[in-house]
Amino acid sequence: MNREAVIGISLRATLVTVLIVVTYFLITLTFPLIYPFLIGWIIAMMAEPLVRWLELRARFPRWAGVSLTLIVLVGTLLSLIIFLVSRMVIELTELAELLPNFLNQLNQYLLNTFVHENNELTRMIHTIQEYMQKNPEQSSEIITSIRDNLGVITNRGTQIITNILTGIGVFLGNLPYYATVLIFIILASFFIGMDWPRLKRKTLPIIPDRIHKTYMLVIQDLRKALFGFIRAQLTLVFITGMIVWIGLTIAGVEYALTLALIIGGVDLLPYLGVGVVMVPWSGYLFLSGNIPFGLGIAILYVVIVTVRQFIEPKLVATNIGLDPLFTLVALFVGLKLIGVFGLILGPVAGIILMALHRAGVFVDLWSFIINGSVKERS
Repeated sequence: MNREAVIGISLRATLVTVLIVVTYFLITLTFPLIYPFLIGWIIAMMAEPLVRWLELRARFPRWAGVSLTLIVLVGTLLSLIIFLVSRMVIELTELAELLPNFLNQLNQYLLNTFVHENNELTRMIHTIQEYMQKNPEQSSEIITSIRDNLGVITNRGTQIITNILTGIGVFLGNLPYYATVLIFIILASFFIGMDWPRLKRKTLPIIPDRIHKTYMLVIQDLRKALFGFIRAQLTLVFITGMIVWIGLTIAGVEYALTLALIIGGVDLLPYLGVGVVMVPWSGYLFLSGNIPFGLGIAILYVVIVTVRQFIEPKLVATNIGLDPLFTLVALFVGLKLIGVFGLILGPVAGIILMALHRAGVFVDLWSFIINGSVKERS
């Protein structure tokens, strides 16, 4: 390879790298400004087949088809939220009625444990005191270790409670903003859906055929993956709910089905999951002296987490059309880079990369860098 060829390859590789970096920074800078409209465009694109069916088969005007599709979508989402919130309110109301009895039981348990003489804890404390009196050197080390550990536990607990309260405050404070963004998304979805045929007619002539084919392949994969991802998440929620229902039914818990529905619904929330219900529940049962039931809830929680960890990568991969190992890598990379929401965006990025690979984009880039041209494909 002569010197001119090496220089040409280096220049083209630099050009491609610069374009990728510039594109990344442009997306990063503009995304906070355009994301409601981008989400609206995605919703309109996903809804287009149903809108077209309503237009052609049901003879709906386009505005009516778009409106009905959005009403069904938003109505389904709101109905699900209202159902979950209403069930939680009902269960919390019933819990509030039972709470005085629970508190009395907890108070009696604490009295028996820490106040009354001749109980197991008192005897254990006396044994520890006798040991410490006989071993003063080790006693100081033990006391120092206990003090340090208690300090760490206290600080960590304070931090967790502070973060939770701060998060709740921030969420409630941002509710008007979230509502405004939701309105923009709905309006953007409606207007883009209304203008979809016109936008398509205007953009198709100016887009090169190769880019259009790549775009269509990516869109088809994303549409298939979106519905597959929703199907996978609903399947996981169903499995979680079934495990909870079976476990609570075996334990003889009242309202087992209602609790299973609530816990399954909570499992959809990225930052929460079943642990936000089952961990405090198990802890309360242990503190109130109902150790067998508390242990059962803890075991049930471990079973749910274990089952999800085993089946989620395979289930998501099967439904969105990715290799299970590749999906696992995408989930982990997304989690490490952007946190919990990376569990959603990681597979989406993987889908886009696989679609670009199938469309031959990476082959074209390599061909451009090495040869300075892109081969035509049939």
